[in-house]
Amino acid sequence: MRCVLQVGQGLTLDVSSDPAWSFTLRNAGAVAQEFREPTAEIGETGEVPLLQDIDNGGSPELLVVIGRGGTGGEPMAVWRLTGQPPRFVRAGQLFGFRRFYQTTEGFFGNYAHSSVTSGTVQLYRWVDDKLVEVALLDMQVASTRPDPDSRHDWVRNGNVLCRLNNDDYPEGSRAARTAALQAAGIDPATAAQRFCTQRWVASIYQ
Repeated sequence: MRCVLQVGQGLTLDVSSDPAWSFTLRNAGAVAQEFREPTAEIGETGEVPLLQDIDNGGSPELLVVIGRGGTGGEPMAVWRLTGQPPRFVRAGQLFGFRRFYQTTEGFFGNYAHSSVTSGTVQLYRWVDDKLVEVALLDMQVASTRPDPDSRHDWVRNGNVLCRLNNDDYPEGSRAARTAALQAAGIDPATAAQRFCTQRWVASIYQ
């Protein structure tokens, strides 16, 4: 498979599946960068690499499915366009669907299924052109009764119940998210109320 993606004015990206995936960034037709995201799997959806402005920042990121997912979503590598002259840099990986949301604070994240009536949204921000996770939000349809043994408080927003996930799996992830929130100027104690009451949350299960 070969195709050409329009990145921006004068910028195009040649995509080739031989080998999967190979990329050539061209600026006004001249080769500016060549790079690869090796993968033997094209994913359950059969999606080819695509450009999507995941943070609503005005420039598209390159999303490359790197393994077989399932009903919950797919693992994707994220390449960010940065610098002058522009180059793609590998920013990290995320999991889920290509349904992205932006918070009022400028964070962004995507949705992943946990079940038919529940899922998660991981929120990120950019730090030195890398994806840094700042929060993990659990979501479920409001008509679904929460676990009575849950130690978390749920916030209702439309047809969505939302809470801040404080689980520490893998070990150290909770401390990393807390530190990332604090570095972004967000009080972890009020993060659930802050994020879960935003308009985009209510749009998840309409």
